[in-house]
Formats: sequence, structure tokens, C-alpha cells
Amino acid sequence: MSSPPNGNASGRSSQRERIIYGLQNVEDTARESLLHGGQVVTRKAKTLWTHFKDFIDNGNVVGLAVGLMLGAAFTSLVTSLVDDIISPPLGLAVGHASLDDLFVVIKDGKNASATYLTLDEAHNDGAVCIAYGRFIQMTFNFFIVAFALFAVIRVFQSFQQEEIIKSKVKCKYCRQKISKVATRCQFCTSWQDMPERNHVSSPPGPLVDAQGHMSD
Repeated sequence: MSSPPNGNASGRSSQRERIIYGLQNVEDTARESLLHGGQVVTRKAKTLWTHFKDFIDNGNVVGLAVGLMLGAAFTSLVTSLVDDIISPPLGLAVGHASLDDLFVVIKDGKNASATYLTLDEAHNDGAVCIAYGRFIQMTFNFFIVAFALFAVIRVFQSFQQEEIIKSKVKCKYCRQKISKVATRCQFCTSWQDMPERNHVSSPPGPLVDAQGHMSD
């Protein structure tokens, strides 16, 4: 007499197959995700490398590096000029060794009866000060740097066909500032080199002045 089929064994086998199939699907999905992610990263890396090569080929890196080095050296030179050459005579004229020592105490520090000879002494005591001497020194720095840059640009411009500093003149009609080589005003659209063309009748419609206001 034959025995009945084992239903429990068949169920366990089917469940095991479903688990294996699910694990295979998870593995395939993970593999596809990694492959797609790798392709995206590779594509972005190639694009970034291409842009970097274009940036190098344009020569901007060399110019930027030279500009930064010259700027750092020039800043040190200007600082030394102001601190060591300009500030001592000015400070001596007002009775101080340095312009940094020109300040006004607006709130006393821990020792209210103390007399501060330098700004550092005031700060160390916790006093609140207006350091107008340092502001004067920074103002000297600014004007010296601005004038030096202007001189360098003027020298460099003498070797260039195109002007770096664009000269401007006032329009003959609306008095707005425009380029001195402009043939027509960008504000009132008047012709600068051919005034007779300004008398040509314009098409009907609202008029707009140089400030953009419409009139009837």
C-alpha cells in the first residue's frame, strides 16, 4: 500500500524557491543600480575633467596665479610703505609713535583710572575704543593701492589697441553718460555723429524719456 505524498515537504520546497527567486531579484536590482550609478559618476567625472582642461587651455590659471602672487607682494609693499614711511611722520606730528595709537575711549575697562598709551593696552583692559587712527591708516592703504592699480592699468593700456578704461562723454541731448565712440545714445537713441537723422519723424506711440518715463 503506497504512502500519501508529503505535503509539508512540497510546501517547504516551494517556499525555498520563492526566497531564492526574491534574493536573485534583489541581487539583480542592486547590480543594475550600482552599474547605473557608476555610469552617472563616470559621465560627471568626464564632464568635469573636460571643463577643467578647457579652463587650463584658456590660460586663465596662469594669469590668475600671477595676479595672486603679484597682489600679495604688492599688498606687503603698500603695507610697509604706510606703516614704515608714511605713518611715523604723521604720528610724530600728532604726538604718537604710530597712527594705530590714535583712539578715543568711549567706555572704560576694568581699571577705570588707567591711562592707555596704546590701543593694545586699552583692548587688554577691556575698554571700548574708536580707533580712528587705524581707519586713517587703512584709508591711506586704499588710496595708494587704487592709484598704483590705475598707474599699472594705464601703462598696460598703452601697449593695447583696445582701451581697458572706457572713456565716457555726455549725450548731446539727454546728457546721460555714454561711450565716447558711441554713434547712438543708448538712453534716448539720438544719433551722435549724424544729428540730421534725429529729425526724422518717429512712428506714432508713447514717447519714453531717458529715465524710462512715458509721456503722451
